[in-house]
Amino acid sequence: MREDTRFEDFVGLVDALHKEIQRIKAAEAARLGFKGADVMCLYYLTKHPDGLTGSELARLVDVSRAAMSRTIARLESDGLVEAAARGDETRYRVPVRLTEKGAEVALPIEGIIHDVLDETGRVLDARQRAQMYDSLNVVLDSLRKIARD
Repeated sequence: MREDTRFEDFVGLVDALHKEIQRIKAAEAARLGFKGADVMCLYYLTKHPDGLTGSELARLVDVSRAAMSRTIARLESDGLVEAAARGDETRYRVPVRLTEKGAEVALPIEGIIHDVLDETGRVLDARQRAQMYDSLNVVLDSLRKIARD
């Protein structure tokens, strides 16, 4: 890497990684009959059987609360999630949970994720992978500090 192209190399690689991940998510989601945010919402709900609020899901999936609200409404109308308001709770504070049908539909997601991780993981051994994640976390922390200043 040349010093005079460091910025382009860094931004280009990060953008390219993000685009490829988005392409894979979109293709796999379409194959399952969903949108990318639907799949990520179902994925996170399988990891949290007690449910997550719309705000928590929006943060995890990295979409706006409004976009997550639309995703939840779509999944709810398909019978895949339930989000029942209690008393004076707003829609964003209600825990969203997978229904039985939702849990069944979400089963292939875990397999797809493992297939993608297995395929991409072949190029790095465990030590290299740990170093990569450590390095990416250091860079992310640094960028977050810069963004806050």
